[in-house]
Amino acid sequence: MGRMSFAVLLLGMVVGLQAQGQVAIKEGMSFWYVSMEFPGPHYEGLSEKFGLFIQELRKQELLPKISGDSFCIFFDSPFLAVERDTVWGLGFEIQKDADVELPLKKREYTYPRLATVINRGPYETVGNAYNVIIAYIEENGLEVIGPPVEIWHGNPREDEPEDLSSEILMPIREIKK
Repeated sequence: MGRMSFAVLLLGMVVGLQAQGQVAIKEGMSFWYVSMEFPGPHYEGLSEKFGLFIQELRKQELLPKISGDSFCIFFDSPFLAVERDTVWGLGFEIQKDADVELPLKKREYTYPRLATVINRGPYETVGNAYNVIIAYIEENGLEVIGPPVEIWHGNPREDEPEDLSSEILMPIREIKK
């Protein structure tokens, strides 16, 4: 492949990423969620842990009270200024009045402003969305003020990889000078 062809191919890939990875700002987004938290590296034993989470939702009879797509929340995000232990969680939106018992937790995810971006394709490519959203945050004088959420749209066991997507939510504010 010649230099010109490679440059055109690379430019096409970058433009394609930008076209699908446009950052949007959402104001005043808020929702209640139920989660199960796990220590250790993100995604470690994800299938097994997701099974435990669903089992606990069934045990507490919460399945009729959840909605939306499953997500992962990163309480220890490296984008936060505060250092925390490695803790992440799996979650679903839940009705505000639902009673939740340990080991599950119910919380409200409420922030005045969120930066969001969608990555289309298999979940293994979600790093593309993080690259886009972090660049946007840095270029616009913003900082992350809460745990990022990665919402998974689709089912990797049933859907084609190109039909899957991940939406990243990052609570933000302008950097105080």
